Amino acid sequence: MTAATITRPPDELPDHAHGTQNYVSDYLSRLQQLLARVDPADVTRVVDTLLACYERGGRLVLCGNGGSATTASHLVCDFQKNVLLEGGRPWEVVALTDSPSLITAWGNDTEYANVFAGQARTWLRNENDVLIAISASGNSPNVLRAIEVANEVGAVSVGWSGYGGGKLADVARVNVVVHARNMQLVEDVHMALGHVVYSALRDRIKGLLGA
Repeated sequence: MTAATITRPPDELPDHAHGTQNYVSDYLSRLQQLLARVDPADVTRVVDTLLACYERGGRLVLCGNGGSATTASHLVCDFQKNVLLEGGRPWEVVALTDSPSLITAWGNDTEYANVFAGQARTWLRNENDVLIAISASGNSPNVLRAIEVANEVGAVSVGWSGYGGGKLADVARVNVVVHARNMQLVEDVHMALGHVVYSALRDRIKGLLGA
């Protein structure tokens, strides 16, 4: 069997015995499998949720840890800057990962589990606002507490997770779950997911794409 025909389950680690090229081919194959397993209906629901947020003048807030933190920060560029350029109207979009001062203050003065929840209470106001909480494991305490705040104030909570969804999939109102137990692969799909959602949202705003 050649590298091109390997069809390992997405959760299974590649066989290291056959060299780097085989490893790379196997990784890319598993990533393709995971992307194909994402339910378009789940992603469409996220797009619908964000379009409603934008049209009603709501705020979009994002959070995550580690690699998920960089995904949250990256997506602010698309959802804030690019939506303004493409849609012609400003949209308040913020990543709770982007202020080291606030993160360390909340962590130091209370506990690390509050670093996003404390900020979320400032930004999230009502049902027009949306929180996208990104956690590959689905069990990050600080992400879960941010979801609690969103649910308390009536904002729409959106969870992007992996590893079966974890606790995040139980508490977020809208979910997209990546069905893998590999951190890098889950994070890969989450970044692709962000770009898909942004691109579809942009075209919906411009009237180029139907519901």
